[in-house]
Amino acid sequence: MTHQKTRSDLAIGFGSQLVYKALGYVVLALLARQLTQQDYGKLMFTLSLCTVAVLLTDLGASQNLMRMVAASPRGARRRTSEMLAARLPLMAVYLAAINAWVLLTKPELAPMTVAISLFAMCRDLHKSLASLLLGLRRITDTVISFGGHMLLLAAGVSLGVWWRQSLPWMVGCYVASGAMLLVISICLVRSRVGPLRLRCRPHIMRRVFGQSVYLFGLSVMTLVHFSADTLMLGYLQPYAEVARYEAAAKLLEASQFIVRPITMILFPLCTELAAACEWRRLQQLLRRMLVGTTVVGMAACAGVALLAGWIIRIVYTQAYDDSADVLRVLYLSVPGLYVATVGTFLAASMHSEKRALVALVSGVVMNVTLNMWAIPRWGALGAAWVTVASQTAIALWLAAEAIKTVSEHRQIDEQEGVDLEQAMEMQDV
Repeated sequence: MTHQKTRSDLAIGFGSQLVYKALGYVVLALLARQLTQQDYGKLMFTLSLCTVAVLLTDLGASQNLMRMVAASPRGARRRTSEMLAARLPLMAVYLAAINAWVLLTKPELAPMTVAISLFAMCRDLHKSLASLLLGLRRITDTVISFGGHMLLLAAGVSLGVWWRQSLPWMVGCYVASGAMLLVISICLVRSRVGPLRLRCRPHIMRRVFGQSVYLFGLSVMTLVHFSADTLMLGYLQPYAEVARYEAAAKLLEASQFIVRPITMILFPLCTELAAACEWRRLQQLLRRMLVGTTVVGMAACAGVALLAGWIIRIVYTQAYDDSADVLRVLYLSVPGLYVATVGTFLAASMHSEKRALVALVSGVVMNVTLNMWAIPRWGALGAAWVTVASQTAIALWLAAEAIKTVSEHRQIDEQEGVDLEQAMEMQDV
């Protein structure tokens, strides 16, 4: 990948993420104005629950596909076909299990969960297909598919507000946009690598998931860390408290438009450098990424600290004024969030995800344990402070691991080079 191609892809990535987040803000603002706080809390809780559960159908296969295609594009169609074939049986289990669980524990949400679980399935299958496109450096294709999905969602919700529709209409908009997202992704993949042949066989599932199980651990622990607060609030507090927290948490997610393009573009690049044993270049890139993301994260934190009240009112109206304090606290975790993102994909690119997984599991355990104590006492604000503490701990651990791993590889290669030179000198003598 040339420097010009990298810069161009990063520009496209940043621009598209900015547009996605703007459309996401539009959707959130419209939902907050049209739905009651109780209905908004129900929708956010169900989205979080289904998004976490659907990860169990991926088991890290999507990220592993991107890593393999980036290192060697040959065989991309075969690998994609095998990965999707391995996921389909798990998708069927997911749909049955998540709806049965909600029927037992939250029966009032059962009808909505049926629809949202289908939306989550479509969106996660798109993620798998997008991994192939990103591995092939086709970032424009991913912008077309996901951008179309966001436009349809925003348009549908806008019409719902115009026609004064309630929660069922909004849920239908999510389902329709998810279905369109999957259809566009399938068409783009078919045009780039050809038709996919899905053959569901046990040995294929064992091979696909056996290669990606630790990457799955990274993905699921990252998402669980993001969603644990919302889910625990849903079970320990009224839905209105969930809405208070989610209003701020969705704005925290929006901050990822800065760091997500780095993952999409630089993860394949780091994989190439690691595969080629270019440890000096990888070390230099790591330092720039860690310093840059920390500085940008601190700037975002300072900006939100000053403008939190204004931002909340613009997006959600004054009915959510009590979310401003939650937003200020949550944004204290942004520098750690950015650094942890860099550390996670660096670990995956160097095949050292086992060591990174220990850090993420420890952070999730810390988060859940502290939330059991903080949420009953302070509700959404307590959950926000717990997120700051656990996210910062994860970031420091992952950054130290990434620096250590790259240094170790570089020292080994330099020592092997010295040994080779000495051996050649001895032969000459």
